[in-house]
Amino acid sequence: MLAKARFRALGLTAMTTTSDELEPGTIFGRYRIERKMGEGGTAAVYEATHMGLGKRVVVKILLRRHAKDSTLRKRFLREGEAAVRIRHPHVVDVTDVGMHDGTAFLVMEYLEGETLAGVLDREGALPVDVAGDLMLPVMAGVSAAHDAGIIHRDIKPDNIFLSRAPSGEIVPK
Repeated sequence: MLAKARFRALGLTAMTTTSDELEPGTIFGRYRIERKMGEGGTAAVYEATHMGLGKRVVVKILLRRHAKDSTLRKRFLREGEAAVRIRHPHVVDVTDVGMHDGTAFLVMEYLEGETLAGVLDREGALPVDVAGDLMLPVMAGVSAAHDAGIIHRDIKPDNIFLSRAPSGEIVPK
């Protein structure tokens, strides 16, 4: 009870809800949730801050409605653990995987930019040379995953992120 009072005094909430939503300010393990970025069929993605490091990260959680599905939970965690093994400049870096209060999660690097799907929606079909410049690095990342024994299974424009490096360069991941 004392911990909850301290969280409230700081404008934070501890994760005790049974909802799939993590509100801004929620403490999720060592991460403070900043905002929800999106949600798919099985997981939600949040911008968060690693409280010990002050570093922006992305926390992906398995939705609570799937928490009792041990097969789905094990697959989610296994995929996160496998992704940690891939070290490639065109693969999103996964830095943490685990369980917190019964919720499976993984933590990834925070990237500035947009999805390829967003670009295609806005710009339409890309010229072949531009598409090639974007997809060759993506394929190198897929090759690195295959070398680590991992098959992606869901390569699509929504899952290709065009990150913007501090130099302004576009880095497909």
